[in-house]
This record gives sequence, C-alpha cells and structure tokens, in this order.
Amino acid sequence: MIRYVAALLLVTVGLVGAQPEVQSKKINIRPLISKYYVHLINDLSSPDMTVHCKSGDDDLGFHHLHKGEDFQFHFKINFWKTTLFWCTVEKPNAYISFQCFWPERKSSWLRDRCKDGDVGSCIWRIKDDGIYLRFNAANTEELIHKWIITR
Repeated sequence: MIRYVAALLLVTVGLVGAQPEVQSKKINIRPLISKYYVHLINDLSSPDMTVHCKSGDDDLGFHHLHKGEDFQFHFKINFWKTTLFWCTVEKPNAYISFQCFWPERKSSWLRDRCKDGDVGSCIWRIKDDGIYLRFNAANTEELIHKWIITR
C-alpha cells in the first residue's frame, strides 16, 4: 500500500511540476467604435446645395449649405449593430443619394476610413465631380459617388 501511495505521490508531483509548452499568439482585436460623427461639407465651386439625411428611426431634415459649410450629426451604434444613415445631396441640375453610414459585419472598409482615434468621424466632402470620403488614417480622400444629372 505504501508503494502505491509513494507512486501516486511521485506521479502527482511530476504532473504538477510539468509545464506544458503552449505557444500563445496575440489576437489583434480592434475595439469597436460605438459613437460616430458624420460630416457633409460643401466644397462646390457653385455656392449652394441641399442635404437631407435620415435613418430608419430619425429624419434629420433638409439643410441648405453655403460654400464651406458643414452639416454634421452624431449617433451611437444601436444594440443590434444595424444602424444605417443615408443622405440625398442636391445641387442645381444634379443629385446624389447614398448611404453615409452602414453596418459592417464581414468587412471594415467604412470603419477603417472613419476611424479617428477612439471615435468614428466619417467626413464626406461634396465637390464638383462627386462625393469624396476622407480616409483619416491615410490623410487622403476617395471619390465614392458621382453626380446624377437631372437635365
């Protein structure tokens, strides 16, 4: 009996002292941004334009912007992560209707461009040839939508 106890003691000490060799990899998980700011900036050569933005829950109304003015709003992502905003921008003889914020589950295209520190800042600049989205990290702008001519 003493032999069994001694053997059990040796096995226990051997197991407790064993250090399993496990390689751990750091998982790069980007924290999700919960609050976003959306800017629509009039950078047209002609002076005036109209902006109308809304979501499924909120209509932000019509806003008349002079050259250089910025219409902005902010929001928090809803619990289901389905927050979606779209805007219609009109200038004489042309318009663009587009999603200015959408939920992303499988990609991070919009999040990557709007990330500005620990907040989201989606900056849409309205120019003569279309609407550009600022890529904050790269300090560049990308043409995303072209004008639809009405006449």
